[in-house]
Amino acid sequence: MIYIIGIVTIDNERKGAQSMELDSFLIQHCSATLAGLKMGTLLCLPHCLTYTDYPRIIERYNLRFNGKQLHFKILFCCPQRTLLYIYRPTMVERYLHTEEVRNFLQAYGYSTEQTLLAMLEHLGARFAAGNCFPHELGLFLGYPLTDVCGFIRHKGNHAKMCGEWKVYGDAEEALRLFRRFDCCRRTYSKQLAVGASLESLIVA
Repeated sequence: MIYIIGIVTIDNERKGAQSMELDSFLIQHCSATLAGLKMGTLLCLPHCLTYTDYPRIIERYNLRFNGKQLHFKILFCCPQRTLLYIYRPTMVERYLHTEEVRNFLQAYGYSTEQTLLAMLEHLGARFAAGNCFPHELGLFLGYPLTDVCGFIRHKGNHAKMCGEWKVYGDAEEALRLFRRFDCCRRTYSKQLAVGASLESLIVA
């Protein structure tokens, strides 16, 4: 498993990822989103033999969990990997429609009148068009605008702190959140170890 800041990537040559159940992987690496503490998580999934039909799997997940306000969307797919966005629509919409964030997103081709699904389609198109992660991705994951702007301005350097994301603004608040996410991750890992199901750990 390899960590990119804010994004979880499975390396299919390590730790038996090909045989890992996707439910278990979600519990281990999306705990804060499952618990409703974080509005979104991005997973980078390899095209393992076990999971070659991601669209079918994601359709099933949406049928199972949309009623708990947890949605799944494939943002981008290529021969090597699939980018899967797990998110809480109400939380995402509320954040993206704040005035400062909305104004920021307009510079990247988003419209103030777009629905959330249209915005996600645009984000997916930007993944497809470029060779790197779009700068605005952090906003869809709940990162503070100050930190996203700081990352762009400093090209990822000179951060005050590095945890779930690189912090350029309120380090004290970021540390509080990082600790909360870590506590949630450890709690969910313990629940997984004793046989808890994915469905039982999704907070509606």
